[in-house]
Amino acid sequence: MTHIAVPVPVRSLRPPSAQARVARAESAMRRQVAEHERHRLARDLHDGAIQEVLAAGLAIDSCLAEVPAGSPIYARLEHAKRLTATAMRRLRSSLQSLREGENAPDEDLPEMLRRLQAPLPADQLDVSVEVTGLPVPLAAAARRSLFQVASEGVFNAAVHGGARRVVIRLSYGRGAVALCVADDGRGKPKTLRKIIRGEVPGTSGGYHMGLADIAARAEEMGWTLRADRSDLGGIALQVLLPGSATRDGQAQAG
Repeated sequence: MTHIAVPVPVRSLRPPSAQARVARAESAMRRQVAEHERHRLARDLHDGAIQEVLAAGLAIDSCLAEVPAGSPIYARLEHAKRLTATAMRRLRSSLQSLREGENAPDEDLPEMLRRLQAPLPADQLDVSVEVTGLPVPLAAAARRSLFQVASEGVFNAAVHGGARRVVIRLSYGRGAVALCVADDGRGKPKTLRKIIRGEVPGTSGGYHMGLADIAARAEEMGWTLRADRSDLGGIALQVLLPGSATRDGQAQAG
């Protein structure tokens, strides 16, 4: 029998050099400083600019109630109302990015939606996720926006609709994507449509701001957002992405 010697790489048992240890320590320190700064900016944004824009929106709504509709001042106030709503949405988006950090997990949309199935004992809410069709790639901005739609739909169903069951339906087909949040609550589609259009007093100042946020985001990205009666008896909040929004995994980032 012939024995063939096979060389085995020898792992160095020498401890890392002082230079390598210093480099690792400096890298860890930089990450810690960046994380601390990110949290500080998030707190400042939440407690400062966001609250100020919120107060400005409430002041504008108060003025609108005192000004005759159709007057030049009313039109200018309406424009200011839209500006504060846009500013609030962008600030909240920035706040979310700061809280997530640079190393947020790169989840696909179904995985993100399943996070909303976490038990909510206080509300006794049953949330389920149904996915149909062959998934198509979506840009990170589109995934975050669709998750925001679903999250707001679940929140609205539980808090305002008194729902006990919510079904999140994600459908892929012919290159398009449809997301529907259906509940069995007591919400009224007509009222929800008015909130989405900003026709309910106080919307720009913070009341139902989440729904106004997703409506503005859907419009900006070229999506269709609608509210109908669901097959469960409550609200069906649905957003439809056309094929052009999903082609090659690209979406308008806004």
